[in-house]
Amino acid sequence: MVAVFSSSDGAAEGTGSVVARCRAIMNTAVDAIITITEYGIIETVNPATCSMFGYELPELIGQNISMLMPEPHRTQHDGYLQRYRETSIPAIIGVGRRVSGHRRDGSQFPIHLAVTEFVVDGRRLFAGIIRDLSELEQVHQQLLQSERLVAIGQMVTGLAHESRNALQRAQACLDMLSLDLAEQPEQLDLTRRAATALQDLYRLYEEVRSYAAPIHLEIRTCDLATIWRKEWENLSSVRGKHVISLKEITPGQTAICEVDVHRLEQVFRNVLENAIHACGDTGTVLVQTAGTMLHSQPAIKIILEDNGCGLTAAAAKQIFEPFFTTKQKGTGLGMAIVQRVIAAHSGLISAEPAPVKGTRITIVLPVHAVNRNAFRTVDDSGARS
Repeated sequence: MVAVFSSSDGAAEGTGSVVARCRAIMNTAVDAIITITEYGIIETVNPATCSMFGYELPELIGQNISMLMPEPHRTQHDGYLQRYRETSIPAIIGVGRRVSGHRRDGSQFPIHLAVTEFVVDGRRLFAGIIRDLSELEQVHQQLLQSERLVAIGQMVTGLAHESRNALQRAQACLDMLSLDLAEQPEQLDLTRRAATALQDLYRLYEEVRSYAAPIHLEIRTCDLATIWRKEWENLSSVRGKHVISLKEITPGQTAICEVDVHRLEQVFRNVLENAIHACGDTGTVLVQTAGTMLHSQPAIKIILEDNGCGLTAAAAKQIFEPFFTTKQKGTGLGMAIVQRVIAAHSGLISAEPAPVKGTRITIVLPVHAVNRNAFRTVDDSGARS
């Protein structure tokens, strides 16, 4: 196929003009464009190729194209080309397909590859157009996750509704039985354990429903410090007689931003409760705030760090996964809900082992709500707008 560029007045353009236009298209293309010889040697690449794979131009020109492929294709690619030279039977030429690319840093990522063949001055060449599918696949996974969450939410909501009456009847029977067993402490203890089990079951329903339900934010301006201090006081019964203190470092500034107060209460309650359990009998929970930038907008970074038993690097990577927990009791949904709430605020959250001992949770929230069309705002009087 021959491409012909024509000018607006219909006159044929010169060779130099055509070359300049082709070069401009190559240099401004979003997708990576690579040409190779029939032996797999890279002859030309565009800037998008360098950005996509992490190489500088001189590192690519003259090298085998297999350097951009993961195994086993890296070692087998020369064989693919030899087979095509000998048989002229195409395997991928003219057919776009999803494959994996290999960056300079060793990471792999999904790509869509389309290969065409052409001849210039009697030389057989191949051109590959490569599109990075990482973002598209991430969106696809998010859509699948949303669909699963909707299904789970509908199922658990119905289950919790139908089970609530049964749980309440069981609780009422236990209350009546407790009155009859008032003089029998051992049997009375069994009824209390049964009542606790019922409460745990109901709490499980509520946590799963809360995790799966859509998050609708009611935004108002507030000082985050008032939220975590309130939740710290509310957790006094969890701390019990343990000597665990809260230490704040807020260098000359307040942590004021636009958030859903109720949702952020969930966030700090879950994170602080985990920190308390990790500290054991004694410990310190440190809260630090600092101004930062997020997506080129003002943001606040909140670091919550305890000096408890700490997380392993593997556990830190899994802490936000649903049903993952390092505690003997718990559903493993607390931190998964926390991540959803922070994401709903267009913020970021991460977990890692603390530098010396314990766990560090880092939260970054935009100072100003990012998308006001996605939620309602609440003024100081509590009225929604």
